[in-house]
Amino acid sequence: MKQQIQLIILLLFYSNIFGQNIQVVSQGIESDSSFYHIEKINENEFWVAGECGILKKIDSLGNVSSQKFPNEGLDILKIVKKENYIFIITNNALIYRYDIQKKIFIKKIFIKKIFINFKNKCFYDIIALQNGKLMVCGGTTGIANGKKKIPNGYIAILDYDLEEIKTVWKSYRLFVWSLLELENGNVLASTFNGLNTRIIRTENYIDWEKETKIKGLVHEITFFDNNVWYVGARSIHFRKNGIIGMKDKKQLVLNKMGCLWSMDVILGKIISVTANCKLIIFDKNKVKIEQIKNLPPFTFYDIEKISESKIIIVGHGKSICIIDFWK
Repeated sequence: MKQQIQLIILLLFYSNIFGQNIQVVSQGIESDSSFYHIEKINENEFWVAGECGILKKIDSLGNVSSQKFPNEGLDILKIVKKENYIFIITNNALIYRYDIQKKIFIKKIFIKKIFINFKNKCFYDIIALQNGKLMVCGGTTGIANGKKKIPNGYIAILDYDLEEIKTVWKSYRLFVWSLLELENGNVLASTFNGLNTRIIRTENYIDWEKETKIKGLVHEITFFDNNVWYVGARSIHFRKNGIIGMKDKKQLVLNKMGCLWSMDVILGKIISVTANCKLIIFDKNKVKIEQIKNLPPFTFYDIEKISESKIIIVGHGKSICIIDFWK
């Protein structure tokens, strides 16, 4: 307990790790739609998506334009680009696929399928697997909107043509927030029961084993520096305390930071966006963080690298910022 208190105190000491130049590309008002996700399409093009099917394109200089698509008005929760396709998932069983070469969208809604009914379920995360398939996860739509519902979580596999979807894991008690495939082909998923997260793992996409138990909600898992890292919230109260840690290691609690929604690595440091309008840089070796100031006063949900020293962050109120760092 004493060691944990010391770590928390250290986390409240902000060090001058980087300087930065902040470019506010877009900033609306509180009632404006949120951008939930940003995906790198090529070296000079990023797609930004969010509430009510909002979908934009932005280049590395901050020029924003609209991307036309068959908008059904559903919240877009994530985008993933693989080969010549861009896949877009929503909060109610609908998936879009964009063919980059043909410039054509197709869409598919999954409702009643074998083993699971996808009606009123969100596709919360999506990854492109090494075997040429897609894997999606999620649960009851209301949970993605912060409501208290029975989770009805699931993990499913589907093909690039969006013809068939097969459930490979499900639980009415757990919501599945994040997926990660490792270089060895194993897949990890973060499942949450309202109090704790359980990381589960599969070697064959079908049989799942329980692994690490983590206090709090793990919103995103990723792999870098030869370790599986996670960020999230200490509880379902997203505005209170954030968490960051390595799987099977002691987590660090960031008091009053709010949920850490997403993370990346910049100049060898972990960088994360939070529910309390913060952008933090975490030095895992020195156990210190730096808080980036002068940002729009809105929650930030996602982060994407433009280069090794430049990022885009997106969030509530149509907020888009480009930040250039230097040592």
